[in-house]
Amino acid sequence: MQSWNPRHLLLTAAIAAVPLTLVGTALGAGKGPARAKVEINGAESIKPNVYLQIGFHFTPGTIPVRSGGTITMTNNTKDAHSLSIVKASQVPHTIKQVENCSVCAAIAKSHGLNFEGPPTFGPPPIRLVDVGAPGFDAPGDSSVIGPKGRGGPVTFKVTARPGTILNFICIFHPWMDGRFLVK
Repeated sequence: MQSWNPRHLLLTAAIAAVPLTLVGTALGAGKGPARAKVEINGAESIKPNVYLQIGFHFTPGTIPVRSGGTITMTNNTKDAHSLSIVKASQVPHTIKQVENCSVCAAIAKSHGLNFEGPPTFGPPPIRLVDVGAPGFDAPGDSSVIGPKGRGGPVTFKVTARPGTILNFICIFHPWMDGRFLVK
């Protein structure tokens, strides 16, 4: 799990130094909201020899948005996060899947990060990954946001066709998941 890995903590500190503003380019129309918001909330707590609790989550988890609509992502936590589009089958549902998130490593690599081997220092070389048409429309599209007050908010367009469901996770904390319902 990445959340207490020293490499992740160094990445979080490095991302904090770089404000992010990312905007897609495509426009569209539909019946859903033209602008939507997603917040990253939660905290970490520990009781030694009893538990480690990490309550990071996307709020809301399901977000209706018009094709071509704008999403503004705000991070209210002390950690860096990503909002990364994945296939429904790639959303982890068990501890084993969270701890062995192969799609997380692949998306991290597309951001120029290395979850295997030596840690990557500094902010991710690539803060926005756009694998399909411009905007968020396909698995692999991903944005990284720094900790609260140091790297956000981040704004991007969802350009998938109406009727599309885009599942997303955080590659650093893969139990965090949600979906865009594109109208």
